[in-house]
Amino acid sequence: MFRSILTVLSGSVIAQIIAVAVLPILTRLYDAEAFGRYQIYVSILNIAVMFVAFRYEVALLSARPGRVYENLLKLTFRLCIWTSMVALLVAGAVDWLMPGVLLSLRGIVFFLPVAMAVAGIYQMLTFLPIRDRNYGLSARSKILQSVGFSFGALGFAFLPVIGVGLILADVFGRTFGAISVLFESGKLWRTLISPLSFSEMKFTAIRFQKYGLLTFPGTLLSSLSAAVAPFAFLALFNLETAGQYALLERFILMPVGVIAVAVSQVFTGELSTLYRTDKKGLNRVFRRSLFQLLAIGLLPTMLGMALSPSLVPLVFGADWAMAGKLCVIGFPIAYVRFVATALTMTLVVIDRQSLQFSWEVGRFLFTLCVFGGLGWVGADNPNTVMVWYALATAVTYAIHLLLADRATRLVSLQATESGKTTL
Repeated sequence: MFRSILTVLSGSVIAQIIAVAVLPILTRLYDAEAFGRYQIYVSILNIAVMFVAFRYEVALLSARPGRVYENLLKLTFRLCIWTSMVALLVAGAVDWLMPGVLLSLRGIVFFLPVAMAVAGIYQMLTFLPIRDRNYGLSARSKILQSVGFSFGALGFAFLPVIGVGLILADVFGRTFGAISVLFESGKLWRTLISPLSFSEMKFTAIRFQKYGLLTFPGTLLSSLSAAVAPFAFLALFNLETAGQYALLERFILMPVGVIAVAVSQVFTGELSTLYRTDKKGLNRVFRRSLFQLLAIGLLPTMLGMALSPSLVPLVFGADWAMAGKLCVIGFPIAYVRFVATALTMTLVVIDRQSLQFSWEVGRFLFTLCVFGGLGWVGADNPNTVMVWYALATAVTYAIHLLLADRATRLVSLQATESGKTTL
């Protein structure tokens, strides 16, 4: 498990080093408004991509090899195309019937359907190396995605699309990552485009319907919770302040999130194997992983809090001084996210989807109430907003870890009691 984590982690770390290394150049080529627009786009896309395949791609991890697996691949691929086409029709209809609604975000909205299709297909493909335990391919795809985004952002900065250059670069990077997986997966593309009858599609959709009924709405709420913060900064302040927060997301929260997801991929695979074979050791593995993650993230968090106020303006330019101050509070948020995200699939793996969904609902409502309260009292200091955001993050994720600990402990106790009864 440790070697697998290192393999996936190496790809994520290299990808983030590339992304962070190019940031000082991008902050001089693009202004804060461009970063703010990009952050809004990413927040919307992270929600929209949940609708692309309704989380049927997660079922690829457990589908039996053969016809069932191939039909699920075909269904997921088709959902990515169809839902993106529907999104394009909806955006066009809204723009035609209510032109003022999309005026400020028009440069974003009409890129979204294409971005949804690309992001959905790439998201589907990233599950295939995890399923096959081909963690090297998973790592390489992350690196190539980062390379694609970086070169795309640098190139689009010199074209007359600089306002949406970062958005175009994101689509370019995901396309690059998807192609890398397809290129190393033999004739997978032939499977994706091969015919699928309506009866087979219907049977496959019903067979894996729990992913659409529980995993999809839970993940959607998770994305909505993450999207509240950037929209709150835009609503409470302006696009420039949202851009300052966007640098924090790009410089700290996003890289940490990518690393945490890499750890989560391996942890989820190994935990699911343990759940099938030795439930008695489940809670012990969960707790050991929790304490190791807490220890690993502590020192970088403390260093980041101490150095970011002076380091961020030095690296990215004097115009980003506010982002440096926000980073002081952003590092504890990243610390909590790192630990919790790595273990976030625990309840899903042990068949506690309803508990996971209940927590997602509670987290979304609590986060919404926190930012709604800040808007109600007229909060006018970005640092104050960040402090409340950090508190909300710490409280909600602490509850999730407690729920996961209790659930794995109950499973372990039941397995132990069952073993004694058998003896």
